[in-house]
Amino acid sequence: MAGRPPWTPYYREPQAPRPRLTHFICIPIGHNEALRDTVSEFTNALLDAKPSIPGLDASIVVPARRLHFTLGVMSLDLEETSAQGTAAAGKVPRTLDAAKELLREVKPKIMELLGEETFRVPLNSLDIMKPEGGDRARAHVMWVGPTEGEGLKKLEEVGKLVQSMFKAAGLLVDEDRPLKTHCTVLNTVYRKPALKWRFPFSYQSILASDALKAILVQNDTADSDKVERGRRAPIRVDLGECPVDEIQICEMGSWGAEGEYVAVARESLTRA
Repeated sequence: MAGRPPWTPYYREPQAPRPRLTHFICIPIGHNEALRDTVSEFTNALLDAKPSIPGLDASIVVPARRLHFTLGVMSLDLEETSAQGTAAAGKVPRTLDAAKELLREVKPKIMELLGEETFRVPLNSLDIMKPEGGDRARAHVMWVGPTEGEGLKKLEEVGKLVQSMFKAAGLLVDEDRPLKTHCTVLNTVYRKPALKWRFPFSYQSILASDALKAILVQNDTADSDKVERGRRAPIRVDLGECPVDEIQICEMGSWGAEGEYVAVARESLTRA
């Protein structure tokens, strides 16, 4: 009888550490007062729900002033010596100045893409990122955004253009996933006090709440079994729409005077 082959330990190729994210490119919408009021009314109603929604806490609600659509994230060299070394290697320096300059170059291309019409984005869909074990009672991120139509089309086109140019310049961290045009409203990563493990909230309970029923689009239901791309479709809601008037580079984790992310660069998307 042949002997068993010797046990061979499993070897996993060591992975490079994830770069520290310093800035992100975004379309801000939290500066729109009407939108802030509408979204805040909804999230406040969720917090006041009876019975209370399991896992929901004020600390995981994204302040309305910080609402935005992320188009890409960056890990910029904050030390001059690192930037000089990158330039010496024949690469575009990953500096804030380089990112600002590229944002200026991107603007006319965005304006050409948008045409003459005002760029407006409706917040008419609501969903969660993939929950633990596929269980909607164990969600960590809930978002709103456009679901169809010209607003979604334009937002995706702008996002892809920005990503393409910043990737080509070596300024964007490649997250190896397609652009997802969403605006986060709940995120358990912000829960306080911080726990050893992220504690989920119940999206299932949110779907059953009066707060959600108040923003549901007529003829849609929160327990819909519609499926898109192999998974349950987003819920159709009405949180209004807002004009898009800027693109920004913001500092990660920053807080401005009104609670907004601090914009270190911005370009207007409105026509004079």
